Amino acid sequence: MKYFFLAASLLLCSLSSALAGEVSVTAASDLQYAMKDIVTAFEANHPGERVKVVFGSSGKAYAQIENGAPYDMYFSADIEYPRKLRKSGAAISDPKPYASGRIVLWATKKSGIDVSRGIDALHDPRVKKIAIANPLHAPYGRIAKEVLERYRLYDRIKGKLVLGENIQQTAQFVHSGAADVGFVAYSLALAPALANEGSYFLIPASAHKEIVQGYVLLKPAAGNATAALFNAFIASPAAQAIFRKYGFSLPNE
Repeated sequence: MKYFFLAASLLLCSLSSALAGEVSVTAASDLQYAMKDIVTAFEANHPGERVKVVFGSSGKAYAQIENGAPYDMYFSADIEYPRKLRKSGAAISDPKPYASGRIVLWATKKSGIDVSRGIDALHDPRVKKIAIANPLHAPYGRIAKEVLERYRLYDRIKGKLVLGENIQQTAQFVHSGAADVGFVAYSLALAPALANEGSYFLIPASAHKEIVQGYVLLKPAAGNATAALFNAFIASPAAQAIFRKYGFSLPNE
């Protein structure tokens, strides 16, 4: 009899888990705060559904997915990586833009560096280290490099560059003093954790290509009802309001 109750208990646990619903998401680090707010709103609107998110560089997440990482959804800081996943067959949906980002030059208040001067702030003699995300696998790093090349500064200051593994680590370098200034995502500069600690200069959109950010559903999401719900929620007014709050513009805006 005790075996019957044990089996019944295991079955109930299994059913409870199945009914709860869960989706596994990997997201670009510029979404660190926006995505957390979106997940909170989604779970409040869908009791019992859960979204687990891992943040990191878009390029590294792309490589993990191509090597079989079992994520359901992938939110990139560009749209090229999602396109590659669709082409390789790892994605089961076409790439869809969810927002466009911006990049800023950011410094802490305690540094005393006046970033309101814009790119000219890089000529401040106190600027010894400049943080950018690694251009090899971080879209915002590639944008930062493009901006520096646009202003013909890259070759002159590349010896000062400190490379973050992702845009969140890049911001941490500046926050901790490991770098004097840094090129970080606008969405991070607007988050309370950084907004209260520093100031930023919004790089003109004309200085770089548009930062179109896209996402895809991945193979493990097939048949996952929670993934379908979260996919729909991303286009909802509630999610769009959160994207705007963190400085993103929406598709077709």
